[in-house]
Amino acid sequence: MEIIDTHVHIYPDAIAQKAADAIGQFYDIAIHKNGTLASLLQSGMEGGIRRFLIHSVATTPKQVESINRYLQGVGQAHPEECIPFGTMHPGYENIPEELQRMKQGGLRGVKVHPDFQKFLLDSDEAMHMFRCIADAGLPVLIHMGDYRYPYSEPQRMAKVLEAFPDLRVIGAHLGGWTIWKEAWKTLSKYNNFWVDTSSSLMFLTPEESAEIIRKYAPDHVFFGSDYPMWDPAEEVQRFMALPLTDEEKENILGKNFTRFIGR
Repeated sequence: MEIIDTHVHIYPDAIAQKAADAIGQFYDIAIHKNGTLASLLQSGMEGGIRRFLIHSVATTPKQVESINRYLQGVGQAHPEECIPFGTMHPGYENIPEELQRMKQGGLRGVKVHPDFQKFLLDSDEAMHMFRCIADAGLPVLIHMGDYRYPYSEPQRMAKVLEAFPDLRVIGAHLGGWTIWKEAWKTLSKYNNFWVDTSSSLMFLTPEESAEIIRKYAPDHVFFGSDYPMWDPAEEVQRFMALPLTDEEKENILGKNFTRFIGR
């Protein structure tokens, strides 16, 4: 069984611990790993994970290009282990041009985090960004949900999905961190919306997790750990404890994303 972790943050070694600690402070959660590629690959080996969707987030427009260059370099150095997604910011000046550079450099998609980047999903700037991403033919991984903020509310995501039916969206955290049981009621009907399991399984019972997964349909769900917040090997164990069929588990752990992204 091939296991692909579709939600992994990594950072250059020199800043990795600082960046990981900043995430922990934002969520008031203890960080389990240091955010380096070496630590990720070690944990992955322990958990039987062969491939990772790696990404990072530009909190300001000026960070976009440097982060994309870093992720491109990691992807080129580790093509068997890493599937790199670049980053984008709605305030970036020339989005279509950078998206083309990303594609040419081997970046396979885009990651945005409305709560870190402080933009509403359905704002005019964000809608322009999503149109450009759809036109570039790239999928987008979006942080979803947070009871503290309005940026990534499910109803805002619904407006994006309806405006751009050709945009393929992965909604992180089962579609809505901390609002899991509300998010699926709004978002599970959209065929262009997938979800990952990151930062969710430890907050829900196994029965609740399985129920939400089936609301979205098991073929629209990917396994994700949210490294460095959590240990990928431990997340595999949590996932395997869910009351799902063997076929559902095999698809979620790898086959669904392979079909989604291609080889």
